[in-house]
Amino acid sequence: MQTTDTVVLDGRHAETRAAAMSLIAELEQSVARKELKLPSLPDVVLKIRDRLTDANVSLGEIVELVGSDPALSGRLMQTANSALFFRGNGPVTSLHVAVTRLGYRMVRNLALSLAAQQIFIGYETRAIHGPLSAIWKHSVHVAALAARLARVKTDVNPDEAFLAGLLHEVGKLYILMQCKDRPELAASDVFQGVVAEWHGRVGGVVIETWGLAPELAAAVAGHETEPLDVTEPVAMTALVAVANFLAELAAQGEPSLADCPPFGALTLDEETFAWLLKAGDVDIRMLMLAFGT
Repeated sequence: MQTTDTVVLDGRHAETRAAAMSLIAELEQSVARKELKLPSLPDVVLKIRDRLTDANVSLGEIVELVGSDPALSGRLMQTANSALFFRGNGPVTSLHVAVTRLGYRMVRNLALSLAAQQIFIGYETRAIHGPLSAIWKHSVHVAALAARLARVKTDVNPDEAFLAGLLHEVGKLYILMQCKDRPELAASDVFQGVVAEWHGRVGGVVIETWGLAPELAAAVAGHETEPLDVTEPVAMTALVAVANFLAELAAQGEPSLADCPPFGALTLDEETFAWLLKAGDVDIRMLMLAFGT
């Protein structure tokens, strides 16, 4: 390599590092003030979120809200007809049946998932579409595993666990969006360090900004630092931390229970471990199809 090449490379590295340091300063201020440059949730999602806090909300009202958004209607119909929710009584052909089959919490989850995709993985982010999509795929996998773990090992509501898994990496999506005009920064080791250090805290602020549950914000903020040796009662943060570990392990190929640390209250035997990962693989395929990604 010639001296001029070395100078150019050193110059680019310096620029990248300076850009990363500038991003860190911005994140520090934004997190401290809890003021992120974040689009609001779509109107229909806000209405669904708010109406579902009312125990007396009617099925007809939720169906009407969903029906006002063609994209959300389509996602609900696809998901209700997926292998995860199909009950063998013929295909779902109406929103009324779809909402009944999925349940109110899953309707909210699907509305939030669609909003997150529209905000973070939109047409304006083509330069970093690949990394964004990879994060989203991992998040769907963690959601599926968290829901199954919740169902067989804890008293945590599986739908709430699903949502926590689905949104646990929202901080990464936000940080990546900050360099959508500089995709070369997103590919740098320096930037990856920023993401690793900051995404939990940023994600927690995103969840708070959207007005979602404090337990969900805590799980998003703390899933990377939570001990995997889980204590009773199992908290949402611990559930997501274990699901995240299992999804990362599965992504490496040929996962083994011997590669896992002690999970404490979420300890798995060989049979449950194999079932969980196999079922999770099926779930993620069905969900990615239903989510159109």
